[in-house]
Amino acid sequence: MEAPMTIRWTTSPIVKQGHNVRDPKYIKNQPHIQPDGEYEIWLHKDIDEAYHEIFDESIQEHNEKQTDSRRIIKDYREEMKKSKQKNEAYEVIVSVGNVLNHPTDEMNREIMKEYVDGWNERNPNLILIGAYFHNDEVGICHSHIDYIPVAYHNSRGMRVQNSKNQALREMGFKNENHRYSETESTQWMDRERAVFEELCVKRGLKIYHPMAGKGAKHLEKEAYILTQKIKALKEIIEKASDPKTYTADAKELYGAYLLLKVDHELDPEFQKLVSWLEGKIAEEKELEKELSFGKTTSFEETDIDFDINAPFDI
Repeated sequence: MEAPMTIRWTTSPIVKQGHNVRDPKYIKNQPHIQPDGEYEIWLHKDIDEAYHEIFDESIQEHNEKQTDSRRIIKDYREEMKKSKQKNEAYEVIVSVGNVLNHPTDEMNREIMKEYVDGWNERNPNLILIGAYFHNDEVGICHSHIDYIPVAYHNSRGMRVQNSKNQALREMGFKNENHRYSETESTQWMDRERAVFEELCVKRGLKIYHPMAGKGAKHLEKEAYILTQKIKALKEIIEKASDPKTYTADAKELYGAYLLLKVDHELDPEFQKLVSWLEGKIAEEKELEKELSFGKTTSFEETDIDFDINAPFDI
């Protein structure tokens, strides 16, 4: 009898298309990628191209109505990149098992491909711009799924906008009780994790959840504890003569937070820390290969290759 496995389904506002398509210029400094390893590009669309296709008509409509030149939108993608509330695109990373206990590569690929194939039907407002299967990295095979959230019925500003919360509302997710643990994003993540798990179960895999039985309040408490640990680490790094000493700890804490079943995107305290870490990357160019929190760096190694005994599997 096969041992039960965990699944990992994480979401992040960090999208690195160069890594996903295996751009030689991008991956030459990523030694964890095997040059002759297996990878597949199921779908790829440049973010700029996608933005033009999705938003250009709405941008034109908006600009034609403006009498104040300051309200003219010149580069919508650039506005999203600079926004503190929104992100230009998002990424989901999925995997099954760990390095010691996982399905065959063929079954893993089959599960992930079916999950991707059903994306558009489940998520009409989350426009798929990339889907990639990676079996060429240290660790287990996994898939990256990139999307742009699109809200089509806005009464203020552009008619069609990048807005994850509004996109999810248009898909039927509503936080009717106005609870932090029941946000539209949390409900959607729960639904998508359940879909991914069902694809595993129907192939005979047994899935277990180390976090089972821990209610929302408990998870929020763990998220709070992790945030405080990162805050403490922030103070240490700021005082250290060699910040690189602490980046591994920082990545582990951030990765653990992403795996918690809470809506980390809406946690203002955590976002302040992420912004600080992004700033450290800009200031300390030497950290770019090790401290992967900013939108200009990759986060793949910590998204997938955690300690197999870590308690944050879902």
